[in-house]
Parts: sequence; structure tokens; C-alpha cells
Amino acid sequence: MAVIRQKTQIFNQPVGVVRADAGSAQVGQAISNAASRISQLAYREAAINAEKAGQQAAQSQPSDKIIAIDPDTNMPVAYTPPASFGTIAARSYQNMIDRRFEESILDEFALKGSEFAASSSTADQYKTRITKYIQEMYNSEGEATPYSRYIQEAGSEYVASTYASLAKKEAEAAKKALKDQQLMSGYLDEKKLANLVASGGSDEDILALSNSLRSKYLDLKNTDNMTFALWKAANDRIDGLQGLSANNNLIDIYSTLLPSDQSMFKLGLTNPTIMARLADKLNNNNLEALAVAAKTTTSIPTLLAGLDSFAAISEEYVESEVGNYISELAPTISAAITVADIQGMVLNIKDKDVQKEVTRELFTDWVEKNLDAAGKKSSDLDIMSEALQNEASPDYQAIANLIGGTQGESVASQIQGMTQQQRSDLATEISDRRAALSRMEGVADSEKENRLRQSLIDFQKATDLNASFQSALSNIEASGLDETTQQTLITAARENFALQSRARADRIQLTTVDLEELKDAITQEKTNLTGNAKEAYNLLREAYKFDPASTSAYLEKKLTAATNQNNRYINGVRMDSIASNLPSASPDELAFYDKQLFDGININAGNMFDFPQIVDGLNQGVVLPSAKIALESALTSINEDNLNAGIQTFERYSNLEVITRDGRRTTLDIMRNLSPESYALYSAISQSARAEGVEPLAIALEFRNYDGNIDADIKTDLELPKSANIGRALDAYPMSANYKKEILAMLRMQKIRGNVITEDSISSIIDSYTSNMRTDPNVIGSYIGDSTVYARNNFFADSEITMHREEVTNLIADSGLFNDLLKGGTALDSAAAGFANIIGGNLLLTSRAIVEEFTSGVGASEELSDRDRLRRGLQALNIELSYKPVVSSFNQGQPMYEVGYINDYGGFEPIIVNDTALTLEKPRVQADRKADMRFQSLNNLQTAVKADAPAGNKAIAEINYIATLDHMTEEMFLSDVGKMREYNKIFGEDDMALNIFRTKRESYNSLSNALQIEMTEPNQ
Repeated sequence: MAVIRQKTQIFNQPVGVVRADAGSAQVGQAISNAASRISQLAYREAAINAEKAGQQAAQSQPSDKIIAIDPDTNMPVAYTPPASFGTIAARSYQNMIDRRFEESILDEFALKGSEFAASSSTADQYKTRITKYIQEMYNSEGEATPYSRYIQEAGSEYVASTYASLAKKEAEAAKKALKDQQLMSGYLDEKKLANLVASGGSDEDILALSNSLRSKYLDLKNTDNMTFALWKAANDRIDGLQGLSANNNLIDIYSTLLPSDQSMFKLGLTNPTIMARLADKLNNNNLEALAVAAKTTTSIPTLLAGLDSFAAISEEYVESEVGNYISELAPTISAAITVADIQGMVLNIKDKDVQKEVTRELFTDWVEKNLDAAGKKSSDLDIMSEALQNEASPDYQAIANLIGGTQGESVASQIQGMTQQQRSDLATEISDRRAALSRMEGVADSEKENRLRQSLIDFQKATDLNASFQSALSNIEASGLDETTQQTLITAARENFALQSRARADRIQLTTVDLEELKDAITQEKTNLTGNAKEAYNLLREAYKFDPASTSAYLEKKLTAATNQNNRYINGVRMDSIASNLPSASPDELAFYDKQLFDGININAGNMFDFPQIVDGLNQGVVLPSAKIALESALTSINEDNLNAGIQTFERYSNLEVITRDGRRTTLDIMRNLSPESYALYSAISQSARAEGVEPLAIALEFRNYDGNIDADIKTDLELPKSANIGRALDAYPMSANYKKEILAMLRMQKIRGNVITEDSISSIIDSYTSNMRTDPNVIGSYIGDSTVYARNNFFADSEITMHREEVTNLIADSGLFNDLLKGGTALDSAAAGFANIIGGNLLLTSRAIVEEFTSGVGASEELSDRDRLRRGLQALNIELSYKPVVSSFNQGQPMYEVGYINDYGGFEPIIVNDTALTLEKPRVQADRKADMRFQSLNNLQTAVKADAPAGNKAIAEINYIATLDHMTEEMFLSDVGKMREYNKIFGEDDMALNIFRTKRESYNSLSNALQIEMTEPNQ
């Protein structure tokens, strides 16, 4: 920025405050004035600084020195300012000490006062301790100073105010403690009464304790330490406990119920249907009868009050906010006060609900005081209540006339000044008190009502129950009792009649058929029932008229119980039959068996070995449906324990070592019962782990946690299109669909282990996998793995295969066309076979109890069959039969094989008789006929049991059903010693049961020849 040069200014006259012509005197005065102003400013600033210094010094003094009094001077220890302070600083210091002294003294009073109040047991002890402390704060014998006087005067004022407050609280606390002690004493006595009732104490003891309690609660009410509502509730509880004294069994049941069930029980006292549901829930057949008996002798409200007393707790008596206000305000209520006075009393009650209840109690107390002053009784409350009933136009004149005089006019006028809601509350409260007071003034029960109640109890002894019931109803209607009491007695009569009707019906022998007919007929006025059903109808029809719901529910319950009992018996017979030979049970039978055992139970691979039936089934070569589901689900379970258990189960039962009938040890794969997909995955995991020497679970987890798409990665390795089906990887290898699933699972295991999938590795995997699989050497298939997938024992039992083989042999022998395929049939052959038996040819045969329906045991079974034929002089096959699976039939769920042999050229040669190829398959039509007979036999058994047929008829039906079970044999039938003893006792003949079984079994077997050969046209 450029600098602006200034020009010098020349003045022709002087500047400043002194003119050039003023003279030397004036100049001197100006100098003096200026000095004076400077001195004043300096002094003022010094004074301010001195005052601040004094204040700061005083503020820095600790409080204990401020309030500490020097006994010699009676002045605060900190009152003397520092010696270096001048007058202004000292005065400022002491002024600040004065202010802090008053504040600190009051703070000290409050601090020590709180401390002494908390640690003193009484108000007087507090007063003594705080007074002594204040006196010790200064020297009372020394010279009085403003500070000692302030401590004395302020201390006296503080002690007086705090002592009065504490004394008042102490008195209130003492009053409340006394009231609480009395209430608690009443509570404990009620508990004692409840225990006395529950333990079956004497009537004299119960009455004495009840009267003592009533007196105690009345004293509390009369001294305004108990509200009317609490007093009334207490008396109701006492009445209830007395009423329960005759019903100890009911108490025993009620006291053990859950809170929710106790609530349901209370509702059931007024609603029999609910009580019936609770009885079913608790499985207590006596509950309804006990409840009806209790209601017959005691009113329902009294019973409820008694029951409630068992659930009461001390806080209900002691901790009542309304009661506390009433205890405080009720003593001030008199006939002389006004409604406005009462409204003013409750203004400080913040809780509006509490305020409303307190106001209602006090208003009613006020009305009672006015009635007492006018010499009226509790019965006169009716006039007051009726006068207030009409909310739109209350009869104030009736109220005035009731009390009389100017006071009556005043009361009526004040009630008229209330709000409509307040008048309505007052009317309700007066009505409540009227009922309770009248009961207290009068006799608890009328003699007439007791006689009527006794007549209801006598129903159980009545010869003609209907006549006694109608008579009781007539007597109640003619009793002249008030309508409410009459209706209560009529309800009790109906409930008691219904109870007795059901009790008598229970003694009638009713079959399931009777109950079904009775359930339909009970809704009709007329019926064609006869016998026992008619007798039960006559008993229950009248009860149905006034209580159709409970009566129908009773019949439904009996019918359900009878049906369930029948089903348990029939199902038991069926279950025992299935369990006796699980390997021969049909899929439907296994499904039924499984459902009966495990319906509603969560079974997984981890816990299924906790169920003996599953373990027993597996050991017999049977995978029950629940076990199958558990094993298949384990593969997708997020629970590693379940997955590991599934793998271990597969490992064990896919290579189960067994003993065949000829004594050879071999392996059994019962895991083929799983779905093809599940079997493939389990098998791949197992074989991969075995080949690499690692834990199968590690392979499974690696498979589950594979990062990426396994199939996509395999297709990439094989240079297959992304959109191609993964099955194309095996197009070059002819194999069945199921076997293809197993090989694909193996490819996936190899991939997750980091191997590259190539054409060469696929061939190696197929060879390795196939070599490790169990096969049926007699099955000849077109595809790789057919001898494994279509092994005969996967679909047929040994008995079926060997019986079929015998029939083939007979058919070939009879045809005369295949003599070169046969051997034996001569006396010499028969003798040789017999000699072999003598020297131990069959010593290796094991008991029939050892598992024999196993894949690798088929050859041994066939050999045994041939030996038996030769021994009997019959021809036997001189070749091994071969079986070629008909894949299209398998895919439709019907296992079928072409039967033939391997010719000299190594090819499969079907056996054709009469231009028809022999096949092995399960005949469908005959199986359906057998199933129909079995179903009909089961229906006959159910009908016999349902109609409660004579024991002989039921036994015949049972034997006929057992004879239609596929696995049942005569030997098995006779082996049940307990059943045979029972049948012999029924029939009186040892062979009767066996003859019935044989006759039915022959009929069953005649539906299809078990050895029949299915004939089909040969494939072209």
C-alpha cells in the first residue's frame, strides 16, 4: 500500500485544556485535579481487588472450620482474617464467613439429622441425640455471640420441626404395624382354618376358629382398620372354608392343581361341561361327582370363596392402598360432616382408581353413620338403595324421610349434589353391604333350603331315580324360597340327577354297538332300543333334555373308551403276529407295526438305537420305516452326530456278517432297503473312505462343504457341455439307472478329493466299485452291476426262491424234454443221499432261528432243496438256474426274472415249456385275493370284539385272522404256549384251536399255489 505523506500543520493558537492566557494558578489547579482523579481510580480498583481477595480467602476455608466454634470466643474458628488483610479485605472475608456460616450450619443440621433419624429407634431418641449434638457445637457457658445464638435458635427450630414430623410418622407406623399385625394374625388363622379343614378336623374346632376369626375381623372393621369390602371378603372366605369342611376329597384335588387348572375348576363349578373336560384332562373319574356333591350341600359362591382362601397370600391383606387410606380417613367420618368434606379428603389421592374406591367407601360410611344416628337397621339400607336405583330420577324424598328431620333433608340434598356416577357407585356399595350385613344378622342357612338340599343327596339311594328327581323339582318350586335360591337348587338337582344317571348307566353292560346305537337314539323322544341299551336310554334321556352337551359328551367318551379298548386288543394281536416274524412281514404290516411303535416320536440316526424294536429289526434284516427315514434324513442333517451315526449304521449293516442254514459265514447288505439315491451316497462315502484310509465322516463333511458345483466341475473335466446331464458321463457304460446313481456318487467323491475325472478314471472307478459290491452270481443282466442291483434276495425270500426252484424242477421233469438238465430219481441216488445224511452231510445246518432270508444264503438254500429231493428219490436240477431281470417290470414296481441257464456258448438260454417262458415273480391276483381274505378276517375279529361276542366266537375270529398272516406257520402258532392254554380253556378240547387254524390256513393257501410258476410269452 502506498504511504500518504502528511503535511505539517502550523497553528497560530495554543491547544489543550489550558489556554495560553490562563495564568500559572489555573495551571496548578488543573494539575491537582488530574492527580486527584487518578488517585480515586487507583483506590477504587484496590478496594475491589481487596474485596475479591477477602471473598476468595473465605471461600477457600473448609466447611468444618466454618462451623467449628472456638470455645473461648464462641466465634467460628475461621472467623479471624489473615493478618496481611487490610480493612476492606478483612470485612469482605468476614461477611463471606457469615454467609457461609449460616448455610453450613443448616447443612450440618440436615446431615446429622438424617443420620440420627436413620439410626434412632424412636422419635424421642432422635430428639435427645440431635439436641445434644447441637449443644456441643458451641460453648453454652461462654459469652453469647451472634454465632452461638444462631446455632442455638436455628438448632431449636430444626429439632422441633423434625421431631414433630418423626413423631407423627412413628405414630402412623405404629398404628399401621398394629393393623398389619392383626391382619397377619387373621391371615395365619385363616391358614390354620384351611389346614384344619383339609386335614379333616372336628366340626367343633372348625366352628370355634371360624367364630374367632369373624370377631377379629369385625373389630378391625369397627375401628376403621379394615374396609367393608375386605371385611366382607374375609367373611366369605370363612364361610367358604366351613362349607368345604364336608368336602375334603375335593380340597385334596384342588390344592394340587396348577393355577390354570384351578381357574378351570372354578369355572367348572358353574359349567358342568368345563368340569367334565377338566376331569378328562386330569384322568379323574370322581371329579364330577365330588363337585356335584359339594354344590348340593354348599352354594357355589361360598365354595369359590373357600377355594380362593387356599391361594391367598399375606400381601392381599397387608398391602392394600385403599385400606391404608380408609384407615386414615374413616375415623373422621360422622353424620355431621358433608359430602363436600369427603370430596376434599380424597383430593390428594393421585391414583384415580384408588380415589374412586376410597370415595365410595367413605360415602357409604357416611350414609351408615346417618342411619345409625337416626336409629335405623341394616334392613333400612334397602330403602336407600331403591331410592338411588333410578339413575335418571332418584327418590330424594324417600331418603329424607328415612333419616328424618333437617338431617334427612340435608343428606338428601347432598346426595342430590353428587354426580350420577357417584350416586350409582353409592347404590351398588349399599346393596353389597345390605346382603352381607343381613347375612351376619340372620341365620346362615334356612332350614327349608337344607331339607331340599338333603333330598338331592338322597338321589343316590332312590329306587326310582326319575320319580325322585321330578318330586324334588316340584318341592323346590313350591318351597316359597326366593327365585335365586330356587334356581340354584334346581340347577343342583339337575346336575345331581345327571351324575346319578351316568353312575347307574356305568353299571350296565354295554357293547360298542350298544353305545353307537344309544348315542344316536338319545336325541330322540322314542326309540326301538331293547335290552341293556333301552335301560341306559331310560336313565339318560331325561338328563339329555336339560343338559344335552354333557350327556352327549359322556356317551362319546364311553364309546371312545370302548373303541380304544377293542383296538388295543386287535392291534395287540396283530402286533404280536408281526413281531414274531419280522422278515416275512409285508410292507403294509411293517408300516402298521412302525406306526404303532413310533407315531409322534422323533427318531433320528443318532437316537434310533435307543429303540430295541429298531435294533431287533436290523438284526433280523429288516429296516423299519422310521429307521429308513432316519438314515435317509441323516444325509441332509445339519447335525454332524446324526450324519456320523447314519454312516456308521450303513457301514455295519451293508456288510453284516451272518450264518446261512448250511453254516457258511457270509455278508448281508440290508441297506438296499434305502432309496437308490441314499444308498448310492452312503455307499460312495463308505467305499471312498475305505480306499483312502480316512474316516467316512471326513469324506461326508468334505462333500457337504465342497466349494463349488461338483457336477459342473466333473463336466468341465470331461469336456461335456455345461447344459448336459451329468449322466452323460456314463453313456459309454451300459448299466441300470440305480447302478448309474451309485457310480455317479463315486465320481463325486473322487472330485471332492481333488481328483481330475477322466475316461480312464471312470473305468477304474467302475471296476473298483463293482469288485467291492456283493452280487448274486445267478442273476444275468445286460448291464454292469445288474447282479448287485437285481440280486434276488433284494426282492424275494429264500423260501420263495427255493420253492420256485422245486416247481421248476417238477415242471421240467414232467415235460420229459430236459432230461439232460436233471439228476437223481433212482433208488441208488436215494440211498446215497441217505448215507450222506448218516455220516453228517447236514451237520453244518443251523437252527431255523438263524437268519436265512439273506442274499448270499440263497445258493445254500437251493443246495439243501436239491439234497432233500434226492433223499426222497426225486429228480433234482443238474445245472445252476440263471435269472435275467426284466428291467421294464422292475421299473413298474413288479420284480420279474426270466428263468433259464447258461448254454455251451456262454449265452443265456430261457427255459420254455409249452411255448411259454418260465419266470420268477410274485403273482398279483392271488396276492390280492389273500389280502382280501386277511382283511375280511380282521373285520370279523373287530366285529366280534365290538359286539362283545361270546369268548368262543371271539377266539375263533382271532385264530382265523392269525391263520391269514403270510409268515404264520403251524409251528409258530403252537409255540405261543400262553395263547394255546387260553384257547384250550375256552374250547375245552386240546386240538380245537389247531383244527380251526388248519382249516383256515388251507383255505388261505388254496387261493394260490405257493409253488406255482408264472408263465409268460418269451421275448421276441
